[in-house]
Amino acid sequence: MVRAGLTRDAVLDAAVALADAEGLAALSMRRLAADLGVEAMSLYNHVAHKRDLHEGMVDRVWGEVDLAADEPEWRARLHRICRSAHESMVTHPWFFSFPVTYGGINRIAMIEAMLGTMREAGIPADAAYHAQHVIDGHVFGYSWQDTDYANGPGLQERADAMLSAIDAERFPYLMEHARQHIGTPPVGDGFVIGLDTLFDALEARR
Repeated sequence: MVRAGLTRDAVLDAAVALADAEGLAALSMRRLAADLGVEAMSLYNHVAHKRDLHEGMVDRVWGEVDLAADEPEWRARLHRICRSAHESMVTHPWFFSFPVTYGGINRIAMIEAMLGTMREAGIPADAAYHAQHVIDGHVFGYSWQDTDYANGPGLQERADAMLSAIDAERFPYLMEHARQHIGTPPVGDGFVIGLDTLFDALEARR
């Protein structure tokens, strides 16, 4: 029997909250059921299996993304979508434990919004096709990197290790790069600079 008031949304919300608070290792059907005050088997009235739970959690993250439907200018809209996606991913470090193919209707809505923004701005279908994958790669990659830095050894520690282990004469430019990390990095937000570089290339294809 389905407990009155228990819904798929409630199950997914509880799963996300648990993973956020204690990490993915703490998430089990038994623990989730205990947090919800139900028997573990009752969860299967709302999620088919653990993968369904995980895909639902990932799509919950995608559901946090601002699709910026009120933004008329194509670059500004894509910026808002991408920055919001980045923020949503780094807010939930466990997100990167799952395949990038996980998701549902919210992920579909985000892709549709990005493709629609490009196509309606006059960007040809072939260019929009490739741009979608390249922009996705930038957003995923930068978000994963920021998540890793935030939840693992810090930049200072990593740069110190690099400086002590690498032959400066053989790899002078990498050493220069490492010193920028622990000194004064170049001005600007690397995530935004990357987006602007991609959007400049798209502008040329319109």
